[in-house]
Amino acid sequence: MLKKEIRSLFRKQRDSITETERMKWDDLLLIQFQTIEMPFIEFVLSFYPIEENKEINTFIITDSLRFRNPGLRICYPKTSLSENTMDAIICHPDSIFETNPFNIPEPADTEIAAPEDLDMVLIPLLGFDENGYRVGYGKGYYDRYLKNCREDCLKIGLSYFDPVDRVEDSDEFDVPLDLCITPQRIYVF
Repeated sequence: MLKKEIRSLFRKQRDSITETERMKWDDLLLIQFQTIEMPFIEFVLSFYPIEENKEINTFIITDSLRFRNPGLRICYPKTSLSENTMDAIICHPDSIFETNPFNIPEPADTEIAAPEDLDMVLIPLLGFDENGYRVGYGKGYYDRYLKNCREDCLKIGLSYFDPVDRVEDSDEFDVPLDLCITPQRIYVF
């Protein structure tokens, strides 16, 4: 399938999810996530779930990570629309978030974590394929950012749905996931 088709298909599937299903699937995703054996991590880049897009509740995952890794530094992306770049901003429990022109909540904080400091990145997506290639919202911010992360940085996608066979129009700029977690299973690439 082409990225455009995947975006359309998975947006329709997300739109049909009830709030009860979402809450249940978020809990199942968390259970799957907690089965992953991982080393101690110091920095994680998460994303702020956009409610109207019915995105996965990443807050329960970062809460679990913080419990398992005292001292964990949780970052959230902040984009520069003029430069088409993204930074990982270190946040705190009392951090304030403001919506950008794409209606994405971004931290008002300013302390940046270097890409090479990140141990894990939780990556938003609409769909993914059996080879670990994700389909996001189409702006390429994550792919450009992930190229600057360490090779051993764990790149994890979160999806309510299983993969398509293949993203036919993936290219050399697309950075594959290491794992994608769904409510039913963990895909390893």
